[in-house]
Order: sequence, then C-alpha cells, then structure tokens
Amino acid sequence: MSTAIETDVLTTRDGPLGIVTINRPQRLNAVTPAAGEQLRAAFIELDADPDIRAIVLTGAGRGFCAGADIVGGTVGGARGVLIDVWNPLVTTMLSTDVPIIAAINGVAAGAGVSLALACDLRVAAQSARLQLAFTKIGLLPDAGATWLLPRIVGLGRANELALLARDLKADEALQWGLVNRVCEDGNALDAAKALGSEIAELAGSVAAVKWAHQRAFDSTLAAQLGYEADTQGWLQEQPDFTEAIKAFREKRSAHRAPRTPGLRP
Repeated sequence: MSTAIETDVLTTRDGPLGIVTINRPQRLNAVTPAAGEQLRAAFIELDADPDIRAIVLTGAGRGFCAGADIVGGTVGGARGVLIDVWNPLVTTMLSTDVPIIAAINGVAAGAGVSLALACDLRVAAQSARLQLAFTKIGLLPDAGATWLLPRIVGLGRANELALLARDLKADEALQWGLVNRVCEDGNALDAAKALGSEIAELAGSVAAVKWAHQRAFDSTLAAQLGYEADTQGWLQEQPDFTEAIKAFREKRSAHRAPRTPGLRP
C-alpha cells in the first residue's frame, strides 16, 4: 500500500519496511521547508508503526537530494529554516527506534549529505556523488553535518571533504566508511531494501544498539559501561530474549515479538 503525503514526499509500506521517497525530481529532490516538514512527519509516522522494522530513504529520479531548495529565498533566511525545519528533521531521524537506511541513487549535495549522514546505514549507486561545497560560497556545512561527518569518517577526512569542498565518488566514499555498500546504478533502492530486510529479521535490540552508539561519542568509558550493563539487564527482561533462549533450546528459529514503538530502558 502506498500513501502520498501531498506530492513532495511519498511513503510506501513494503512488509516490515517503510520507504520514504523525496519526490521532487525536477529539482534533483532539493527540499523546500514544506517538504522538510513532510519528511519529518513521514519518519514519525513510520517509527510509530509497530509493523515497521526498518526505513529506507531515497530520492525520485536521478538524484538523492540536492540539499535545501533556496529558489526564491527563504523566510527568515538560512538560520530560520535550519532552526524550524532541518534541525528538527535531523533530530527526529537520529532519535527513531527503527534504523534508517539511505539509498543514495544519485547526487547528494549540501544538506542532502546531512540527510544521508543522519541515516544509520548508507547504500550508494556506482555513479552517486557526495558534495559539500559550502566553502565555495562562504558558508559551512549544516543540518548536523559538522557533528555527524567527523564521527563517521574521522576528523582528517571530514576536513578534506568539507574544507576542500570535495566531490566524493561512491567508491572513495566506501573506502572512507562514509557509505556501507556500493551497487550498480539503478539498484540502490533494492540494495537498501535488502539491508532493511536483514534488520527486520533481527531482534528488537537493534534499536538499543542505535541508542548506545549515538551516546558513545559524548560519554565517558565509565558512563558507557554502566549504560551497557543497565540496558543489557533491561533487554534480558524483554520478550525477544526470552524467546531466543527458548528457540535455542528447542533448536528452532525464534519468533519475533511485536515491536513496541518508543519502548526504551
């Protein structure tokens, strides 16, 4: 079943997968403030659906996302749009229980790179490129890019990409660890859905792994060790663990418990 949220963002449910498509191919899927709000609403809706276990984000046509659509200017300027639209969008993506996979089917530029970075996994088509050209126009990467990029690829490579306004091809992005898979052109969505299907077969603790990894960079070792111990104790009380132990003893596959949105230790 497919549902369109107006015209700029499409959501599709494919079994346990939610597919979110930026649907502005005539603008290489550059995101207007209205489209940004629709994207955030789509992630919130899918994350609240207990039948959804992974979300795939992609773009219609030949591009993933060309960043913010600034044709005609923006009310309040860049600062206002970031505070009102992009920052809440990226925060929502990072806080979902359900892992998000980017299917980078073409160019990702500017804040479009930020959207890819805010996903938990990234698949890129062979001809896809990632561009952070802000220093060519006197600005800096935004929508979370300066926080996410160094954490994913390290400070040195983050500086190379953003300071030098590099145009990074898919194969090099794979070498850097910026993307997790590179596939043939036209197959990015299918490859991302395949990863999503793998996640859908796993226990609900995938959400706990996402939470733990996100907090690790701002945590001390002692605090993280305590968090792991507390969360592990909580997970052992959840139905997935009980069923996994029972299935192991009975030498069969485990039956996954329904996902409970928003359930955290």
